[in-house]
Amino acid sequence: MCDVSILIVHYNTPGLLRQTLKGIIRAAPQVSYEIIVVDNNPEARIIQMVNQEFPQVKVIVSEVNEGFAKGINHAMKEASGRYFFSFNPDMVMLPKALEELVSYLDQHQTVGAVGPRLQCPSGELQQSCYRFMEVKTIFYRRLPFLKKLSFAKTHLQNYLMEEWDHQETREVDYLLGAAILLRREMIEKIGAFDERFFMYFEDQDLCRRCWDAGWKVVYHPFSVMIHYHRRETAEGNFFQQLLRPLTRHQIKSALYYYQKYHAKNH
Repeated sequence: MCDVSILIVHYNTPGLLRQTLKGIIRAAPQVSYEIIVVDNNPEARIIQMVNQEFPQVKVIVSEVNEGFAKGINHAMKEASGRYFFSFNPDMVMLPKALEELVSYLDQHQTVGAVGPRLQCPSGELQQSCYRFMEVKTIFYRRLPFLKKLSFAKTHLQNYLMEEWDHQETREVDYLLGAAILLRREMIEKIGAFDERFFMYFEDQDLCRRCWDAGWKVVYHPFSVMIHYHRRETAEGNFFQQLLRPLTRHQIKSALYYYQKYHAKNH
């Protein structure tokens, strides 16, 4: 058993994946680790590139694009680590960042999930911890005529936790799944990602189940990583957004999340 299984689900970003894998090797984490990549793109395989350039990386080839949650769960079944590190293929790991997260979980046995401070390539803070969404949060974020209104702005600032500078470690409702270290013991008890979420909301759902089972979720900014993030679902007007497959996946996941946690209370 190694300390950390770094789990990456890839779909159609080979250049970024190469950068991510190089970043892990350059960071040279001083913990034992393995890297498992799930290739979710049947049209353009990356297994040859990975095998040639990163022979230490294990590649799992999916016959179809099975979505993020199912892909990461597939990797977990093959993983041997004490901790699972869900890591996007558009991330750059900085030196000491992974060790900092591992050390935090080692020292805080009631914490089930911990995430780093994420930065844009420019060095600007990228929001990666949030309060749980309400149904109206989705509409405020997606409808331009709503998000400009003062009550919507206040709600979104609260959701994004903009009232603090993100400089100290603190418990949060949920973490962005782009970089989140999970305790194996917790996953074995509460279950892995809900595969009914094809994409989006699976991180929020997992963190909610984490809290419900008595585990804590923590944002730990003394670990810093870079995220080459592009919010394609937020580009264009509302009707242009609806035409995008990613937006449709997001809406479908939002409806399922609402049904799972809110509909039964009404």
